[in-house]
Amino acid sequence: MNNKLLKAVTLALMLTGYAYAITPQEAQKLADKYHDLAKTYEAIAQKYEKQAKSADKQTSPDSSMANTSDTTLPNEDKTQKTAQRIKPLSPWAQTDKTDTQETPSKSEDKKSADSEVGIEKTSHAGLPESIINDQTVKTKQPNIAVAEPWKGTSFGLGGSMTTGNSASTNYNGNANLSYTPIIPWQNTLTMNYLYSRDDRDNGDGVKTNKFNAFAKTSWNFDKNNGIYFSVNYLNNQLDTYSYILTESLGYLRQLYSNDNMTLSVSTGPSLTQQKVKQTGEFSNAVGWQSGLDYVWNFTDSSSFKQSFLVNYAGDNGTTYQSNSSLSTQLYKNLALQFSFQVNGSSWASSGKKRVGTTTTTSLVYNF
Repeated sequence: MNNKLLKAVTLALMLTGYAYAITPQEAQKLADKYHDLAKTYEAIAQKYEKQAKSADKQTSPDSSMANTSDTTLPNEDKTQKTAQRIKPLSPWAQTDKTDTQETPSKSEDKKSADSEVGIEKTSHAGLPESIINDQTVKTKQPNIAVAEPWKGTSFGLGGSMTTGNSASTNYNGNANLSYTPIIPWQNTLTMNYLYSRDDRDNGDGVKTNKFNAFAKTSWNFDKNNGIYFSVNYLNNQLDTYSYILTESLGYLRQLYSNDNMTLSVSTGPSLTQQKVKQTGEFSNAVGWQSGLDYVWNFTDSSSFKQSFLVNYAGDNGTTYQSNSSLSTQLYKNLALQFSFQVNGSSWASSGKKRVGTTTTTSLVYNF
């Protein structure tokens, strides 16, 4: 009996189109659940069979005298109920239209029988509604795709031009690209360019011509831990080095996070290539890089960002870079941004300073 019912359960699940992606533990739980269900329906079948046999005895001539006391009852539905033969029903098959058109007395009797054995309401397929709507064995796939993968991307421009006795030209541009296709994977690219020229007849000409780019990709294993790979490029035509290029791979850790503030650090080995402007000397050194990133969105339309990056390259010296920016929304996607950058090195050629700063103001468009 149990094997037939279990086969019927499997067939009913196939007909109703339910497909489950389950683990062995969940499969065992499901098997136990249907096994208990089979026992319950077997108890119903036995109860219906007893009622059928009782009805046969009551309608036979030998038992008519024994049941004369039932005719004195005011409820005529009871006589109607016992006079009809109750067909044993299969709980796994849909009933015919003639079977479903029960008298009120039969419906009440069926409900009372179900309540006695603890049977719940069944669906159109003959399965209990709790089984049809069971969510315990379904594997829920997390939706990790990001709806706006380019959110946080911005472009800014700024500059000035003067004429007369202090003729000069100054302009700057910056781009902050952010791409997050899925939650664990984050990509950023920050570029800054600054140009300044003295336009007087006896002026110094180009005074500043600096470009800096920083690219970083990271993968988070969980909310607080991950790995990163970064590339930092600095080209300053008037500095000691023509360029400094640093690659780093290491560990990323988020120290603090709430609704409007994050603080994270990173550290790992690095490889630095640099070229001295005056001598043309090229070096390639292994070192260690550490960084800190802080973001504070203190209002819905204003934010402060601070990053600090230091790279130790042994005999080739230590370089560091600090970037601070304060932005506030002006209108819709337009914002005003104030930035301050510090670039430094532990080594400088003759006549060159080890530390330089850049202050810019620009109009930014946020995506």
